Amino acid sequence: MRISANTVPQIAEYARSGRVVVFDTETTGCSRWDEICQIAAVEYVDGVRARTFSVYVCPTCEMNPWAEGVHGLSLDFLAEHGLAPEEAMRQFFEFLGSDALLVAHNNKFDMRMLGQECRKFDISFAPDGIETCDTLALARHLRPGLDSYSLANLIEALNIDGTNSHDALDDTLACAGLFFKLLGCVN
Repeated sequence: MRISANTVPQIAEYARSGRVVVFDTETTGCSRWDEICQIAAVEYVDGVRARTFSVYVCPTCEMNPWAEGVHGLSLDFLAEHGLAPEEAMRQFFEFLGSDALLVAHNNKFDMRMLGQECRKFDISFAPDGIETCDTLALARHLRPGLDSYSLANLIEALNIDGTNSHDALDDTLACAGLFFKLLGCVN
C-alpha cells in the first residue's frame, strides 16, 4: 500500500480493527542468487498479538560472510536446525493465510526475497486479500527529518521496546512495535 496522507488513516483503522501480520527475513546475502535462511512473523488481530511464527531455513546456496556476520547464522547451524525451503515457505504462507495487512521494515527487500524463493523452488504464492505496508516509508512520512530510518535507530528515537538484533523474530517484534507506535495504536 502506498503511504500518503489519504492512506495513513486507513492503515491505522486496519491496525486497530483488522488482521496485521508483521514479518522479517534473514538471508544468505542480498543478491538475486541468495536465499532466505530465517523467516518470522507475528499476527495481530484488532491490535492484539495473537500468534508468532519463526523457522530457520536450510539454504541451497552459499552464505555470504557479510550476511553471516550480521545475523550469526552459519550453514552448519542451518543444516542442523533449518527446514527445507519449500516446507518453510509452505508453513509461512499457511500462517499468513488471507485477508491481512503484511507489514515489514523495508518490505521491498523482504518481498523481493519471498518472490525469489518462490521462483527458485517453484512455490506458488497468490494470497487472497493481502495488502502490504512498509514501516520504513511510514516512518519517513510520519516522522520527517530524522537522521536515520534504520529499524535500530527508529526503535531508539521513538523509545520502542525491542531490539534490532538481526534475529528475524526479534526484528519482527521491534517492527510491530514501530508500526503500532507510528500509528498511535496500542498493541
